[in-house]
Amino acid sequence: ADEVKARLANGEPYVVRLKVPRHEEVRFEDRIRGWVVVQSSHIDDKVLFKSDGMPTYHLANIVDDHLMAITHVVRGEEWLPSAPLHVLLYQAFGWQRPEFAHLPLILKPDGNGKLSKRDGDRLGFPVFPLDWTDPASGERSSGYRERGYYPEAFVNMLALLGWNPGTEQELFSLDELVDTFSLDRVNKSGARFDPEKTRWFNQQYLRQRPDAELGEALRGKLAEQGIDVPAERAARAANLLKERATFVNDMLEGMYLFTSGSPLTADHDPELRKRWSEEGGAVLDTFVEALPSVEPFTASGIETAFKSVMDRTGAKMGKVMPLYRLFVAGAMQGPGMFEVSELLGRDEVVLRLRAGLEHCRSWA
Repeated sequence: ADEVKARLANGEPYVVRLKVPRHEEVRFEDRIRGWVVVQSSHIDDKVLFKSDGMPTYHLANIVDDHLMAITHVVRGEEWLPSAPLHVLLYQAFGWQRPEFAHLPLILKPDGNGKLSKRDGDRLGFPVFPLDWTDPASGERSSGYRERGYYPEAFVNMLALLGWNPGTEQELFSLDELVDTFSLDRVNKSGARFDPEKTRWFNQQYLRQRPDAELGEALRGKLAEQGIDVPAERAARAANLLKERATFVNDMLEGMYLFTSGSPLTADHDPELRKRWSEEGGAVLDTFVEALPSVEPFTASGIETAFKSVMDRTGAKMGKVMPLYRLFVAGAMQGPGMFEVSELLGRDEVVLRLRAGLEHCRSWA
């Protein structure tokens, strides 16, 4: 004691440590791991205040949680080794400690090790909720929000990493998660992150969005490219495009719905040459002649007229439909052509079909 007083009087720097009791069991029940028992002899006398008077993380953590009346501490399993020390600190202060739940780690897609930022950079998916710039290196990492993921889809995906409801249900509203989620059903083992499944969740949430909401989002994207589209038309287009979209940006693949004139360019020629036949062209000639009499100009009316022409000519669908799709939409994949034609309108469809026929026949 005299030595301590003398050294303090000399102004020597010092730290304050927790005096850990020896030969005792530190026990606590983790909501996920069950009972955890550690011998106190394995815990050293941890520093609580550094020599500059600043508290260490462990002390600040406990005091902060106590003052905020935290009842449950839910954190990653990498903090499990610190939990016995925290239990001792709560005992030392005479405070009621919160319940602990140490979550499993999120693993790399191949299951080998903890998911890291480098994995996202290497495999092309975000690992942060929002865009983040490393203050040290200035390196920027994209976030899920900026990539076009819905917050609800992101939360739904995270909830099912290491937890399951005991049913086949995968899509949960936030209210359903509040009612259903239980720490008792969280697995102890690490959960493998699946980027494709994460995209699937966003796709499902996008499909559930009202057409009017998606239409407004689509209008915003089109406005960035100088294209002004009425709200009603954008909503109808979103209805057609959302089944093949994972993000709102994906619906821009349907740009042909918002422009006038033939969508064909020189890039289409290889596919057109492969698909073109005079037989298919003749069927489309007949279809073009039939379109002015389709009333009303709806998908069902257009389909009826198309099938009537096909029946009369006896043509094979594979000879005609690819040309119809390329001439009108400029793509081999996309929404149903009768629905696309209804949205474009009679005059535009006739114009595009005639332009496509003329283009292919110019090769002769």
